[in-house]
Amino acid sequence: MNLPLEKTFRDARDLWARFQDGPGFRQYVATRLPMVIAASVPYLLISIACAAATVIFLADRHPLLALPGLLLVPFVLIGSLFVQGYVLFAWLENRALAQALGHRKKSRLDLGELPPVPWGPAAIFLLVPLALLAVVSAKAALVLILVAVLTPILFAHFDR
Repeated sequence: MNLPLEKTFRDARDLWARFQDGPGFRQYVATRLPMVIAASVPYLLISIACAAATVIFLADRHPLLALPGLLLVPFVLIGSLFVQGYVLFAWLENRALAQALGHRKKSRLDLGELPPVPWGPAAIFLLVPLALLAVVSAKAALVLILVAVLTPILFAHFDR
């Protein structure tokens, strides 16, 4: 039986192997490394905010829930970073492939094909913590969601 997390890990390992073995994908990322790093920063902030919101949400419910919240921090932080990083690099692979095949538009904003999202891990490590963040601070959650949506749009705008 394949669990969603197991399949996602296998898919991520395969993505990493394609990055290592595929000079086109590796070169695409290398030539855009400053933009890739800049695109990764919002996702790091989202992961940190989700981990903090988990602790705050649980501690607000009852002081004894602060400890389980603190124990969840590394799982939420690493899990949400993993999911966001996987989706980002799968999207970059799609863009690299489209460029190599000559399918990218040069004049208009082209987000390309959306990558597959591992919905099970995304729900556990990202969507639930984002919902907790929205309960703790709706404004912070809205800003971070807006930044997450704008990040690939800005990347595509500057990657012509």
